[in-house]
Amino acid sequence: MKEKKTILIYADGNPDIATGHLMRCLSIAHAIKSLGGEVQFAVSDEASEGLLSSFFTQESRFAIHILHADYRKPETGLPGLKRLLTEEDSSPGGNFSCLLIDSYFVTQPFLEALRPLTRTALLDDLYAFDYPADLVINYDFAPPEDFYSKAGMTLLGSAYTPLRAQFSGLIPALRSPVRDILLSTGGTDAENVAGKLAEALLTAPESASFRIHVLVGAMYAHRAKLEALAQTQPRLLLHERVTDMAALMCACDLAVSAAGTTLYELCAAGVPSVSFTMADNQLAVARDMERFAGVPYAGDVRSTPVLTDRLASLLFSLAREPEKRKALSRSMHAAVDGKGAQRIARRLLTL
Repeated sequence: MKEKKTILIYADGNPDIATGHLMRCLSIAHAIKSLGGEVQFAVSDEASEGLLSSFFTQESRFAIHILHADYRKPETGLPGLKRLLTEEDSSPGGNFSCLLIDSYFVTQPFLEALRPLTRTALLDDLYAFDYPADLVINYDFAPPEDFYSKAGMTLLGSAYTPLRAQFSGLIPALRSPVRDILLSTGGTDAENVAGKLAEALLTAPESASFRIHVLVGAMYAHRAKLEALAQTQPRLLLHERVTDMAALMCACDLAVSAAGTTLYELCAAGVPSVSFTMADNQLAVARDMERFAGVPYAGDVRSTPVLTDRLASLLFSLAREPEKRKALSRSMHAAVDGKGAQRIARRLLTL
């Protein structure tokens, strides 16, 4: 009988680095499991362990190893990773066939210390340096192919966007008039973009028939304000711990999203969207989404005082023009097909 491969994934999530790393790694983990492999996670601390386990379901759980390290200094996690990678039997699941790393804080010495122990793969979107790894994955639309000269192999381009299985094979549905608008502003939304925009849309005469759906994460900074607004505005609906995100997105006619994983999901669902940014690592995504998928970019919350007005204006323009919505839906759906996690999983299992 062919031995089942077990892959170790090292990633963290907390209020400082939000949930994106954990979510995309979970998508890959589920894809590995669907292909017959096994997955375990390594995290730096209890905060990441608690956040990661909160995304598990009764049907799908993974072992988590806490490294008792500083997530900003991955070298402090090396002793724990080395123990995991050199144990004769990493219970449950046996030896690890490779290590997938997803961290903005990796260094060259950290990666070089791990390569003799196992096959290494890295998810990258920072281009911080030329990573010495067996496999580098970058799902930007047009990453420079010659940048990763030290990588044994590369998986480059939006075909490798690691989304959940529910986003594979979706067929966009365009409806008129616009009724439901989805707002996704990140796991914390420190600047309360969702609250400000929801209030603007709910009070504008042009959007009197709109229902506003807001995704609220576990670390949402302005929950109390949103909940208070929702109590007085029945057209404001808050969504937390959504298990079928694809269904929610497909039920909406327009969306606003920070330029992160959710924007890729909206592409796979073909929901006409407007983007904005709130962090440096989102700037390239917003630029490429506008260039390659046609997604209008409203600006950065840190440097655009009129961001709420811009977002509302772009939404109203799309709501008025069905043909513009149709063209945007087509270009977004063509850019991301939702099968990237499966492609990554297959390569990891053959490393």
